[in-house]
Amino acid sequence: MTTNAQHWLKELTTQYRIQLSMLLALRTLMFVSQALCFWFFSNIMGIFITQGSTLVNELIPLFIPLFIASTFAWVVIKYYLNVRVAKLQQQVETDIQNRVEQTLNSQQNALCRQYSSYFWQHVWISHIPAISQFLTQYQLQKMLSGLIPVFVIIAIIPINYFVALILLITLPIVPLFMILVGKGAAKLHQQHFIALERLGGLFVDRLKALTLLTSFNQHDTETARLDEASKLVNDRTMRVVGVAFLSTSVLDFFSTVAMALIAVFIGFSILGEISLGPELPFTYGLYLLLVAPLLFSELKNLGSFYHQKALAESAAEAIYPVVKQENTNNQAFANKTGSQNTSWQNLHWQNFHIETPSLKAENLSLQQGEHVFLQGPSGSGKTILLEALMGLRKSSHQLTGKCVLLSQSAVITTASVRSNLMLDRVLPDKTLLDMLNKVELTPWLHSLPNGLDTLMGEHPPLSGGEAQRLALARILLQQADIVLLDEPTAHLTNEQHILLAELINRLCLSQTVIWASHKTLPDNWFSQQWIIEQGEILCK
Repeated sequence: MTTNAQHWLKELTTQYRIQLSMLLALRTLMFVSQALCFWFFSNIMGIFITQGSTLVNELIPLFIPLFIASTFAWVVIKYYLNVRVAKLQQQVETDIQNRVEQTLNSQQNALCRQYSSYFWQHVWISHIPAISQFLTQYQLQKMLSGLIPVFVIIAIIPINYFVALILLITLPIVPLFMILVGKGAAKLHQQHFIALERLGGLFVDRLKALTLLTSFNQHDTETARLDEASKLVNDRTMRVVGVAFLSTSVLDFFSTVAMALIAVFIGFSILGEISLGPELPFTYGLYLLLVAPLLFSELKNLGSFYHQKALAESAAEAIYPVVKQENTNNQAFANKTGSQNTSWQNLHWQNFHIETPSLKAENLSLQQGEHVFLQGPSGSGKTILLEALMGLRKSSHQLTGKCVLLSQSAVITTASVRSNLMLDRVLPDKTLLDMLNKVELTPWLHSLPNGLDTLMGEHPPLSGGEAQRLALARILLQQADIVLLDEPTAHLTNEQHILLAELINRLCLSQTVIWASHKTLPDNWFSQQWIIEQGEILCK
């Protein structure tokens, strides 16, 4: 059965059909120049060995320039072909990366949260290159392996039909066993990718929680768990390597047997011991012995690239759920970038729903300037609802106007304090300083060596509460119509929670706010409550 991911690979092949056709033409020309090189070499050797000195002096000056010219053409075409393949690989990788980046820009953290950090590393490091190599190597070799053997066998038939018959019988055996051996390779590669991703995610999670593991003296337990996961990955790796080795061994065996049959037949034919088909002079015999391995070489290359097909199918299965998500909600994307002009209006929605995961509400209403307290147990879908309201997830309705989101963990880039606040905009220093003063970060700013120009680096000089205050200043500078708060005090102490919550409430009094929180907040801050229970949003 053809999966959606495999269908997507076929679409990519169609998309780059013109470039692949040009590469096929170059590869065919390279093969022709190589075959001509062998033909002229065979004639030179035949003249030296079988002809008299007079013919040697007459014919060698004719064939040597042709031999040199065909060899030069072979080398030049091969170099140009490699250049074109590298450029096409880069183009394919860039196009897929752009599609992934477009989806990430559209859905942002809502999409990132669905996969581990190790998965995203594999997307850029392994999956995208595997797909580009599948298109530029496997697909090209597949077309070449179906084209060249037919032409060569047709050319060999007039020379000796029995050699052509041997090739006609033995050549199909190679791809047949290649398909049989490699049939389960895609599944093995997919299992290998999943095992690697899980091991990587497990290792990263334990690194993040290293302090906690030390506190509870769990180093030995987690080491044993990592060791068990590592053994599973090693087992999967050896299965993939075993399949690759078996496939290569089978291809080498049948190629060797076929070439041995041809060499024995040609040798006995030249000696006059066998007389099947037209007589084989030394020149023709040597040429057939040089050209026949090229045919098996093309099929063996296809066999080695066949594993790239398995890799690409596994990579496509991983990437396709990401790239298939089209940016259908241009309005929501404009909301996130702040480039749209639609003004914020009161909303009255009926039959609001999110398909995946399932979340629905019979009625949702929100007035300008209203503050909503969003509640529900962990995993009930509070974050998913906020992401859907921003347009980061597909849903029946989305907010108009400019929206900003403050999440549980503040994202602080390695750039300067100024860059973290402005986000590629240009704002006067006075505006930035006034906002930092509002969020009570002026003393922290004065402690920095270069003020607004101090680089945050990999380890920003901020406590958890200070990082959230800096993120709050950043979203307030956006002057958004609607502020969405996804448990901004979740990782703070109770004292820090109270101080930051009061600060957020005071600074956002004039804005529309939807605030999700597990922690206690005063009822008089909110005009209504949205409670999520068993996939349904209840308004109170």
